[in-house]
Amino acid sequence: MDTQKITHEMRLKHWMQIIVQRHKSGLTVKDFCEQQDIPIKQYYYWQHKIRLRFAPAQAPGTEKEEVPTLVPLSAAVPVQDSLIVRCGAFSLEVTEHTSERLLQKTLLLLQKMKA
Repeated sequence: MDTQKITHEMRLKHWMQIIVQRHKSGLTVKDFCEQQDIPIKQYYYWQHKIRLRFAPAQAPGTEKEEVPTLVPLSAAVPVQDSLIVRCGAFSLEVTEHTSERLLQKTLLLLQKMKA
C-alpha cells in the first residue's frame, strides 16, 4: 500500500470519528464546526468522501435498482381476536392474550356450576 493511500485512509478514519462525534453531540453542523474550529466546507467535503466510500450505490451517477418489498397484510394491520360471552350478570371475555390453561380451568368451572 502506498503512502498516499495510507494517509487517505487515516484521514477518512479521523473524519469518521469527527462526524460521529458531531452526531452524538446533537449540535447542528454549523454550531459543531464553530465549537471545534473546523471549516464547515471541510466537514462537508469529508462527509461526502465518507458517503462515497461506504455507500457507493448512492453516489451520483449510479442507478440503484428498486426492488418492491411485500409486506404481509397481517403485519401491516394488527387484528385483535376476542370473544365475549354474556349470560345474565355474568360476562367472560377471551382475547388472544388469554392463556389456554386459564381458559380450560374457567370452562371446567362453568361446566361444574351448570351440573
